[in-house]
Amino acid sequence: MLTSRFGFGYGMGYSAYKEATALVSLGHSVTVVHCYSNSEIAHFSDPRVICVYLPMKKMPMIGFLLYFFKLNRLFREKLNSKNFDCIYIQSLEFGLLNFSRMTIPVFYYARSTMRGMQRALRNEGIKKSPLARMIHVVLVALERRCMHYSQVIFVKSSQMAGEVSGLYKVSPNKITVITGGIDEEDFQIQSNSASAAFKDKCKMPLDVPVVLYAGRIVPQKGLSYLVEASLKLLREMRFIVVIAGADMDASYYAKIKRQLESSPHQKSFYFLGHVEQRAMSSILNLADCLVTPSIYEPFGMVNLQAAFLNKNIITTDATGSTDLLADYKKIKIVHAGSSAAIESALREVLSWKNQGSQTPFDFQGYSWLAVAEQLTHYFRKRITQNRAK
Repeated sequence: MLTSRFGFGYGMGYSAYKEATALVSLGHSVTVVHCYSNSEIAHFSDPRVICVYLPMKKMPMIGFLLYFFKLNRLFREKLNSKNFDCIYIQSLEFGLLNFSRMTIPVFYYARSTMRGMQRALRNEGIKKSPLARMIHVVLVALERRCMHYSQVIFVKSSQMAGEVSGLYKVSPNKITVITGGIDEEDFQIQSNSASAAFKDKCKMPLDVPVVLYAGRIVPQKGLSYLVEASLKLLREMRFIVVIAGADMDASYYAKIKRQLESSPHQKSFYFLGHVEQRAMSSILNLADCLVTPSIYEPFGMVNLQAAFLNKNIITTDATGSTDLLADYKKIKIVHAGSSAAIESALREVLSWKNQGSQTPFDFQGYSWLAVAEQLTHYFRKRITQNRAK
């Protein structure tokens, strides 16, 4: 398994860890190569998974060049591909591999695409610097290589399948949808007293509804639309907005702060910063409503986590996980990029009373073990075909 992050961080790192541990639980041998490290990774160690840390220099263009030699030397000298049954790529950096030497099946998980994200940001009027445009061209080329050399391309939603097929001219027959998973131990409904204790620790009022945003603070996540909608609605309703996520884009974070600095309601916003994935259950338990206002979200795993905890959800039509939540009764799907639509949905959702619990589908079908079983099915099929040649 080749992944940029393993364990720590949102989305990719957490999913990679869960998939790897589920695969070894099924009896498979898994070696993970990752290129970014963080102190959080200590919380995601599993002695059954062999981890290889191969760092990438954070230098535009030069970093990719150096990593090309580093990565291919690793496979020449330490990780001979012949010692494995298949290679499972989860991050486009590994498009730097010399695929022509590979004699085993390669699989790629396209969690998002550079072209898809670029299209969304362009629609927002966000322009890139000349250097960023050059890097974008390189990343698209690496993404193309991963897709071209893969036997199967996994995606998390039908929306993402259409994106890969349409923007990269990949045959739909080569694309398979396998969603993200839910861990029943990591996500559990907590008592009201536990949530009250957390609010007290963060100095939040106990008697007002909580609107939660959970995700990185970057343009594609659309936080500015939630802030704009909330500032308008706070003129007539009392609630707080909890923002759980790291500010990964300095200029966008500054934009959010400017939205708030002149408002009399700025004290209704609580910035928690980065929240480790395993602590997300406690944050979600605080919420009366989760809002994911993304303008580009190929899946949106936090929506699935919130539904598992029986939470009200407002999300956008740019979010792939709406595939799974179409029959979930406590969700409002609004048009992406519209603060007015979010404001209207918030007004409605915050007025809902005593909805009770409901389970619209079998969450067991979305366990990480179920994800690993689906992956294994495709791995085994292609490995068998490859050996029969």
